[in-house]
Amino acid sequence: MPKTRLLFLTVTALILFAMIPFVSAQPRTVISESTDITIIDAYYGDLDGDACEDDIKILLEFRFPNDDPVRVDLNIWIELPSGLTYNVRISVYRAPAQSILNIDCIDMATESGWYTVTMLASVMGTGNGKYYITDQLIFDPPTGAGPGLPDVKAYF
Repeated sequence: MPKTRLLFLTVTALILFAMIPFVSAQPRTVISESTDITIIDAYYGDLDGDACEDDIKILLEFRFPNDDPVRVDLNIWIELPSGLTYNVRISVYRAPAQSILNIDCIDMATESGWYTVTMLASVMGTGNGKYYITDQLIFDPPTGAGPGLPDVKAYF
């Protein structure tokens, strides 16, 4: 990814974070009071069957009790201990009222230390216009790296 694009995304995210009131707790930081979409877990494992536990599973819970949104755009940043950051964008059309979205990040757990998963969700078409939800989770995968290029799969 070009540095200018990464810089643009970082600045945009910082501006959005500054506009949304926040409450923090360790190790989870919740910036929005909304519970419509939350990161319920993030962990590592061998998700692609290559005998290396270098994959990250992220679980997002969708809970829209009154309205089903027309579209949910998810921006997810996975920051490794070295500062290397992967950015994932997923759009969900007609998201189910209550479900778990599985996001498999293949070959991304390549360093030891604390990883930070940050989500910025843009929810559209619920009758409330467009609103943003942010959430963050910090976890610690093992040391070691496996073969292959990073890849992402998302499914309900």
